[in-house]
Amino acid sequence: MILRHLDMQSASVQPAQLKSVSSSAQAHQVQPEKPGADDKVGSNALSNYFRGSQMVHFKGHPCSKSEFKVKREEGIPCACCGRLMMTNNGVQNFENKADGAKGEDLQNLLTANMDFFRGTEKAVVNFLVKTSKANPELTMSGIMTQYSPSAKVLLEDEQRNVLSEVSQKASVLGKDNPVEKYIQKGLKDIAESTDKKHFERKPFLKGLVDVTNKLSDRELAGQILDTAVKLPMSQNSIEAFIVKYGHGTKTDKQIAHRLAQTAVSTAEHIHPDTLGGPDHTSNYVAECGDCNSKRGHMPLEEWMENFPNMPRSVQRNIDEVTERIIQGNLGGRYDDYPMDVKQTMNRETGGIIRLEVKNPEEIEKAREERGLPSPQQPQPQRQ
Repeated sequence: MILRHLDMQSASVQPAQLKSVSSSAQAHQVQPEKPGADDKVGSNALSNYFRGSQMVHFKGHPCSKSEFKVKREEGIPCACCGRLMMTNNGVQNFENKADGAKGEDLQNLLTANMDFFRGTEKAVVNFLVKTSKANPELTMSGIMTQYSPSAKVLLEDEQRNVLSEVSQKASVLGKDNPVEKYIQKGLKDIAESTDKKHFERKPFLKGLVDVTNKLSDRELAGQILDTAVKLPMSQNSIEAFIVKYGHGTKTDKQIAHRLAQTAVSTAEHIHPDTLGGPDHTSNYVAECGDCNSKRGHMPLEEWMENFPNMPRSVQRNIDEVTERIIQGNLGGRYDDYPMDVKQTMNRETGGIIRLEVKNPEEIEKAREERGLPSPQQPQPQRQ
């Protein structure tokens, strides 16, 4: 089976011309005071951080990431990429249903959740659905095990191609240079790999770093490493994914968990906590694990260059969250959330993201029109 012919949907978007975001944001740049341990999640941290040409006040509340209720809602669009997200409970449910599933049951399960899967994971799921139709007696782990040998051949071809590129980069160092010797060792590991023991990307790259650290030409060392990181891995290669999860030790549940993990809803700081952003509902949006992990601590205006569709994604996110607020899913403390996020996004992006949201009065009116009760406000704890 030729695996490469499957549709690979990239999880990345090419940068657009959003340079104006950076310059505009610099004009509104916040200079946060370094938060202390006591005021990290308190109102002092908020006022310290959101202090600019005028004081900005919020009606949200201090909140740890684990307590952020928005991420507990199933099927919310990611505020970054716009794709649907799963909750941790949703992932667990998916794992349980996948355990032992085969034939139409497996195909229907994967197809029903297709909108949740990202890039490589979606390509793997397409492969599983197609292969299950031809082999209805196989579970996910059975499919992986059966097609792992074919995937291994394709994976090793790609690995050799990358190592050949690295060798060409290092050829200026002369014959039998230390990089070339290390490459030959890698090629030998590929040639001698088995289903139980195969060439591993991470240890190889770690060793290559040690070799290139001894080179006096730092530019060349950098070019060699830039080329070597093209080695495929399970996050970006369907063949690497199948080989990793297809040598008989992975269960259906483990494969299902890996397929869904990039779609898990997480609480993301709009302004990174490492740069003074507080743990507060007004500084959180729900993002999928894939986007959250890739952004790291990158400032929002810089991250937006990778996702020029983010203004539309945030609007879709806040629209759906507002609907859940109206329905009472989030309790009585989130009516201010849409307005708070609107102000935070406007400030953080220099006006690039201007959300249209409902204020608390409009949210309450929407409840009245539908005959929905107002969620009860939590009672203050007694001292």
